[in-house]
Amino acid sequence: MAKAAAADKYKGIQLPAVVSANHLLSGDVVFLTKSGWSPDPAQAQVATDLEAAEALDARGHEALRANLVVEPYLVAVRVEPDGYPQATHFREAIRQKGPSTHPDLGKQAEFRAHGKDSNVSV
Repeated sequence: MAKAAAADKYKGIQLPAVVSANHLLSGDVVFLTKSGWSPDPAQAQVATDLEAAEALDARGHEALRANLVVEPYLVAVRVEPDGYPQATHFREAIRQKGPSTHPDLGKQAEFRAHGKDSNVSV
């Protein structure tokens, strides 16, 4: 098992956390799910303890070696009451929701249609 500085951190990342990466061919931001990768952060598998974080990190790096994704890494999240894993750092919140210049277009518009606001508070 990996060592952590505190019981609620893995490799310096506050738990809970999800694994984010970029899809190798499309470049889209994707999140590790139970069955693969999805551009929808709501589908992300959430690690709430050290063992789960270590397992997700290992799965992300297996996908890297298989040339499926680029640079997988753990992202600290806050799990909302509805189960949505909201990134706690503003950079990651922007990556989750897509470009902020046109919130009426792209995946941020789709997420808004499903009840998630595309605005990112800093």
